[in-house]
Amino acid sequence: MIDRRGLVASGIIITVLAPRSVKAQRPGKVWRVVFFSVAAGPNPLADSFRRGLKELGYSEGRDISIQYRWMAGHESQYDDVTRELVQSEPDVIVTAGHPPAVAIKKATAQIPIVALAVVNPVGGGLAASISHPGGNLTGFSLEVTPETNAKMLELLHEAAPKLTRIGALWNSANPGSRFYLDAVKQAAQSQKLTLNAYDVRRAEDIDTVFRSLRGNVEGLVVFPEGLLWTYRRNIVDAAREAQLATIFGYRDATEMGALMSYGPDLVDLFRRGAAYVDKIIKGVKPAELPIQQPAKFELVINVKTATALNIGIPPTLLARADQVIE
Repeated sequence: MIDRRGLVASGIIITVLAPRSVKAQRPGKVWRVVFFSVAAGPNPLADSFRRGLKELGYSEGRDISIQYRWMAGHESQYDDVTRELVQSEPDVIVTAGHPPAVAIKKATAQIPIVALAVVNPVGGGLAASISHPGGNLTGFSLEVTPETNAKMLELLHEAAPKLTRIGALWNSANPGSRFYLDAVKQAAQSQKLTLNAYDVRRAEDIDTVFRSLRGNVEGLVVFPEGLLWTYRRNIVDAAREAQLATIFGYRDATEMGALMSYGPDLVDLFRRGAAYVDKIIKGVKPAELPIQQPAKFELVINVKTATALNIGIPPTLLARADQVIE
């Protein structure tokens, strides 16, 4: 016997099927949604998406079915998984993270796609424009401008001005991660900081990277990228052991013990993504739905971690924080 956790770990699809005999929003129709994620699961972002659907009146087992596919640890299988999902002909494909959005967009021009947490969708070729994406894809972007991405480095240096050698964790397998890296490199040059980039393409790379960065960097920027989000706990723990001041692109890493975080509310973003699925189900074409951008970025600071690192956060920065963890 294999339990549910074992199925998830093995990368096998977990499908919640709704019986065809029950009454759906439209008589006889059970809407089939694929949730195709760069991360491991189940996770809080997928749970938030499901809550969003529930708030809109959908019920798994009555009028909607959701098929989940988690790709963390199975990155080499993108082509096969994408082909399989497209051949299943769902009503909507929801992608979580940049790589699955790129893969699905290449594989189908017909199935509606709601791409969540993508980076640079226009520059990356996913959409014609933010306001009129065109084609079969719409969704929610993680960033507004390259300057917004560079803000992570600026905030880390403002919190700890003595830091001059900064590391950046990125994933070269994720095209969106390159967008962050280019912006942060420019910011480092303008502030006369030394920036070393460390590529993390799988979980096993984390230990190797932290062995190589010890003594070479004093702080660390961790980009808001799907694989790095999946293993944020490992990275937080490794940074604590290495005594590194770290800023992430997602707030729950700060709650786990990172020094800081700056980025959009991902849980809220995935909840709002359900509304786009609802609109598509009701007949709106993806091309008619503008790609949403974050309205607000949250700054969270962990004072307890700052004390452990012997960092005195400037009062002016603490006053600007959306949340201060004591």
